[in-house]
Amino acid sequence: MKSCLLKHFDRWEEYLLFLFMVLMLIALSLQVFTRYVLGFSFSWAEQFARFGFVWLTMTGISLAAKKGMHLKVDFLPQNLPPSVARKICFFSDLSVIVFGFYMSHLIFKTVLMQIRLRQVFPSIPWLPVWTMYIAGVIGMLGLSFRTMQRMFAERKTSAVFSEKVGEE
Repeated sequence: MKSCLLKHFDRWEEYLLFLFMVLMLIALSLQVFTRYVLGFSFSWAEQFARFGFVWLTMTGISLAAKKGMHLKVDFLPQNLPPSVARKICFFSDLSVIVFGFYMSHLIFKTVLMQIRLRQVFPSIPWLPVWTMYIAGVIGMLGLSFRTMQRMFAERKTSAVFSEKVGEE
């Protein structure tokens, strides 16, 4: 039971991406239908699509870090000796972790300011603006934690591989 729960929790990015893709698809399809078939449009649909796009982007950053697919230049590690390449990759991952934590801190300050100002979206007056910015905090924290998780997994895999090679 516990491992099943952890497995689902480990896939939180995929669930959020699916949710926001479906919600955006529904909202934008409804917008197209009402605009071109019924002759009117909703004022909130475009704003909701932007909101969903921000959540998709920030959640995708975390998922990319989990899978090791975020944007990086790997020319040097591929063309240097393995010991030097490992050090460069470690420094690169460490920089990504620091960047993610720093950005989440800055974005969180913006979230707190938006909560204090009680600003809402003009076309969706019941939705506070901070709900869009919190996606940045979650995405940047996810970037940092998923990078650390991947680093530990790679270290564990390389240690197991080294032990197996040493046994032969």
